[in-house]
Amino acid sequence: MTEQEVGFLELLRVNHKFRRYMAGNTISMLGEWFNTVALFVLIDQLTGSELALGLLFVLRMFSLAFPQVFTGMLADRFSRKWLMVGANFASAVAVASFLLIKDASDVWMVYLLSALLMLFHAIYLPAENATMPNITKPNELLTANAMNSATWSASLAIGAAVGGAVVASHGVEIAFIVNSVAFIIAGLMIATIDIPQEKVKASKGSFVTTSISQVVEGFRIIITTPRISRIITAKAAWGLFGGGLVYMLILVGADIGLGEIAAGIGLLFAARGVGTGLGPILARYAFTDREKWPLLIGWLVSVCGIGYIAMGWLSWGWWVALFVVFSHAASGVNWVISTVLLQERSEDEWRGRMFSTDFLLLTMVNGFSTLAASLILEYTMIELRQLVQIFAVCQLLSGIIWVLLIAPGEKKYLAELKTQEGKKILS
Repeated sequence: MTEQEVGFLELLRVNHKFRRYMAGNTISMLGEWFNTVALFVLIDQLTGSELALGLLFVLRMFSLAFPQVFTGMLADRFSRKWLMVGANFASAVAVASFLLIKDASDVWMVYLLSALLMLFHAIYLPAENATMPNITKPNELLTANAMNSATWSASLAIGAAVGGAVVASHGVEIAFIVNSVAFIIAGLMIATIDIPQEKVKASKGSFVTTSISQVVEGFRIIITTPRISRIITAKAAWGLFGGGLVYMLILVGADIGLGEIAAGIGLLFAARGVGTGLGPILARYAFTDREKWPLLIGWLVSVCGIGYIAMGWLSWGWWVALFVVFSHAASGVNWVISTVLLQERSEDEWRGRMFSTDFLLLTMVNGFSTLAASLILEYTMIELRQLVQIFAVCQLLSGIIWVLLIAPGEKKYLAELKTQEGKKILS
């Protein structure tokens, strides 16, 4: 990079588009995590089943995964700004509808509305990540992504902690109201931002035909672009066992001795938020050698597993939160560095489809990981602590295997870049 990366405060001071985006996105995320704790508590109240809770996790993941096949195409073909605005408004309506749920006979509404929320989130995510290079300069991109991740994490920490306390004291309804209002405010704020975009040119034909063609083209570009196809699996490498571990955090929350289940869930999800927030901020100053980034994101998967291994072998109390912070600091760095690498290595015209594929891979493996964990706990003699240990060890190994698989290609890619730079200097 020819320019020094800007600082966090400087970015907010000089970039008014990013500042406005961050304000709206922060409000949306605070409400969303406030609501998430309430949703877990609601399904527990209606069913009292670990499997039902696991199925809610799985449904959320798959409802986020499958639409990604097409939502990336939407983010390349249509206005990313209005896709984000529309997703926020539609989410507000869906969250408000949770207030209609009264008893166990309405449990189907929990699953339906949760699926709709994830569908709208699937529209929002590729548009959001593809937008970031459009509203920042090259020397602002890492800082912007680190700040975005830190804000997500802070929202998770604050929203989960406050949401857990409020839900435990006043019930789930207040959380749904807060979240609905937050989505509306966020949508209005993003609507005021001017977001430039290089849209893909639609070929002749019907909407369905051209859409399918562009989806196929997006997959083709990713598969035939090794610098992308290697990094695009980084988040999925974490989710392979991380999905099940995050699901089990809810169950651990009920066992750490804080009384109300909402309080335990709130504490551990808040710890997860603190970790994913601190990790990228510290990484911005600690990991300045970008040549090491591709292999680093694999090792971070293993580091996350080490934290859960420690948690699985120690007695459970409030201190479990410390190991959650450690583990998810590593996962947060994995997320930000892999995101920045993908943004830097892609073109604007297909960036939306690339990120939709990124999230498709992550959410698919997340869903299967959660489903596997919930079925094992429901139908085998393996206990929660044992399963945490098994998944944690497997996550440690998956990070090592990922590094071994992508290392040869990355070393070759780095050598080619240095050769090209040398030719430019000579010319």
